[in-house]
Amino acid sequence: MKELVVNVESLETRIALLENQKLTELMIERAEKPSIVGNIYKGRVDSIIPGIQAAFIDIGTNKNGFLYVSDISTDFEDIILDEGMVPRPLHRKTMTGPSRIQNIIHTNQNLMVQVVKDQIGNKGARLTTFITIPGRYVVLFPTINATGVSKKIESVKERERLRKIMHQIKPQGMGIVFRTAAENKPREDLENDVMYLIRVWDEVNEKFRNMKSPGLVREDLNPILRIVRDRFTKEIQRLTIDNSIQYEKIINFLNILEPTLKKRVRLYKLKTPIFEKMNIEREIDKILQRNVQLKSGGYITIDLTEALVAIDVNTGSFIGKKELEETILQTNLEAAEEIARQVRLRDLNGIIVIDFIDMSLEQNRKKLLNHFLNLLKNDRAKITVSEISELGMIEMTRQRLKQNVIKTLSQPCPYCYGCGHIKSNTTVLLDIIRKLKSMFLVNKEKKFIVQTHPEIAKRLREENAPLLENLQKEFSKEIIIESVSDFHIEDYRILSARTRIIIESRVYRD
Repeated sequence: MKELVVNVESLETRIALLENQKLTELMIERAEKPSIVGNIYKGRVDSIIPGIQAAFIDIGTNKNGFLYVSDISTDFEDIILDEGMVPRPLHRKTMTGPSRIQNIIHTNQNLMVQVVKDQIGNKGARLTTFITIPGRYVVLFPTINATGVSKKIESVKERERLRKIMHQIKPQGMGIVFRTAAENKPREDLENDVMYLIRVWDEVNEKFRNMKSPGLVREDLNPILRIVRDRFTKEIQRLTIDNSIQYEKIINFLNILEPTLKKRVRLYKLKTPIFEKMNIEREIDKILQRNVQLKSGGYITIDLTEALVAIDVNTGSFIGKKELEETILQTNLEAAEEIARQVRLRDLNGIIVIDFIDMSLEQNRKKLLNHFLNLLKNDRAKITVSEISELGMIEMTRQRLKQNVIKTLSQPCPYCYGCGHIKSNTTVLLDIIRKLKSMFLVNKEKKFIVQTHPEIAKRLREENAPLLENLQKEFSKEIIIESVSDFHIEDYRILSARTRIIIESRVYRD
């Protein structure tokens, strides 16, 4: 069973994908740093850097985006795509080799660009001129002549049917890719989707022409409606959300998009926070941990480096009931399941090296590899996997779909000069708020003291004071904030104001 669980709060929106009640994917968008992926901008070429074959583009935001030569649409022949693939030009050859960026675009030139990756640190958003406009069943590529059918549609007969329809409804000079949701849909629905996307493209073009300076041309949907559009298909048995306003927006959106799915949407009304009720909060806490325990007693260790991700498998306390080879095989098979889940959950990307426990028998190595490959089929990212080496290692590469969730939940540690990670201020603040909510449901005290790091205390008193005020009003409680200068940033205590007895303590020294 697959289900989506959505938690909406004033500072962030969290969307969890559960498979058989286990957390497999987590999407977080915070109000302080909303994603702009999918947005279309009118950009102006600010500068061209021939040495890296890239250009910096002014898109009207506080930082220029950057555009690689490989992300610039030029004249090239038809291409075939799967859903989710990013098109690349077949660069036109010249007498001196491939086209150079300085021969394709020039400074102060206006370009229509789309964001494919958010700004990370000091690096601006990555841009492309290959514009994509996603619909329910179809993705429109208005600037290239591309065709494709989602690789998740496995039926040969259905793929042939869709390709026949595709050639009948594809706009001349444009490209379309049928999404997974297009499976078994009648031609009329697919054609209506294409016609709608063409109207959107016409509006985008008109706004682009009328704009006199760089800026936003078209904003993509908010993260909740984007998930509904892109992921809420017949494979998802239920979508549960804890916000009535967003619930109504989803229902209204589905009235247009897919009315049959409305009955699968549920509004969560209980007082207990939804992620706590569904045991998701506990799994999120584990994301920042280096070691992940296996049910058998074994464990895996995940280390992120600049160049790659290293994952090590250990038997731990698991001694098995049979021979050593069988014990190792069972540990490796269990570890493969957890690794496939953690790779998706943490959004690990780039080069990933997995050091399974070495096995003597070739048949066991093949069994492990086939099991692991089968587990990776549920991953939306593009993945390549090597054979198991004689040392028991697998090398794989994984496409980056979004910002690594560990980087979202944490920040470089000021105590170890960036060698490790701690929870970010926002994460700690939200942890305190959630803990207070849970405590208020069972504790009859009326007045509480929260002791925390000065930076967190300041945010609770000033920037996020309305959050605290709403919490006090909702539960008829009073909260006093106290700064403790020698607290670690993640430390906090909750005390009874009447007795000053500690009710909850998360202090590293305790």
